[in-house]
Amino acid sequence: MASHPPTPVATPSPGDPPSISNEINIATRKAHTELNRLIIQRLPLALPPHSHDPALLGQGLAAFAKIFFVFEAVWASLEDGKSAPDGGSIGAKRREVLHARLKTLRPVGMVRSQRLAADLKYMEKITGKDWSRHSSSELPIGHGLVAKPHLLLAYAWVMYMAIFSGGRWIRAQLKDAGPEFWKLSTDKVVIDAKSLPNVLETPGLCFLCFDGEEDGEDIKREFKRRLVETEACLTFQERQEVVEEATHLFEHCIALVQQLDAVVLRQRALRIASVAALLGILLAGLGWLYWFDQYGYLER
Repeated sequence: MASHPPTPVATPSPGDPPSISNEINIATRKAHTELNRLIIQRLPLALPPHSHDPALLGQGLAAFAKIFFVFEAVWASLEDGKSAPDGGSIGAKRREVLHARLKTLRPVGMVRSQRLAADLKYMEKITGKDWSRHSSSELPIGHGLVAKPHLLLAYAWVMYMAIFSGGRWIRAQLKDAGPEFWKLSTDKVVIDAKSLPNVLETPGLCFLCFDGEEDGEDIKREFKRRLVETEACLTFQERQEVVEEATHLFEHCIALVQQLDAVVLRQRALRIASVAALLGILLAGLGWLYWFDQYGYLER
């Protein structure tokens, strides 16, 4: 299968019954296109020849990884039964059905948090950076996931489809950076097998590698099938809330890119200022040496 940039999903024909995925695609089309444009434009700046190591890439990945860490942690609690609904009412019974659907919505191999954590750990090791502050910073979305677990559908559709649809193209760009960029030629690091069993992928690219024989296509196909069954449990209001959350999520991702742009500009400005200061000191030193050479001996 040829690698290509991620593209928006086609709009369904007027005769097709609406689905939650199509509603999200229609509502977020403009933001989706804008985010794709930003990613395609910014990604080369984090790779050779503009960058010699994954420091900038890791900085961006850490910001987006937090979204996965937050919603997948809530989902894991639901699957473990830690956030099970109380029984005794019709609403609670329907909520229990929704919880049951959500528990089985994600096929094996879809969860990304462990892989993202392993990639960030590797990038921190080879760059000497620490992006842990991104894990503790406040995320302005996702606060209502426990109270409204149906909102997980927005995160699943937006974030998982981004990885499972456009991930192979991004992975190809990152692999093309070469072994020196990933520090594999002289300092190959093996990820702890206990944290991520049976990892055979390139360190730093685990979150873009997929289980199965179809490189993630089978996982994506099964997820879409299960999503159709799950959305049947939603009320009209819940469907609206899912679409609104997906819209907010896209807006947040675009804002993240803009924030990262500002951080990079500040870092480059500081580097330029440091270089300018160093040049100033050198020029001053050369000027003093010139003066001493011309006039210093005359005063002796």
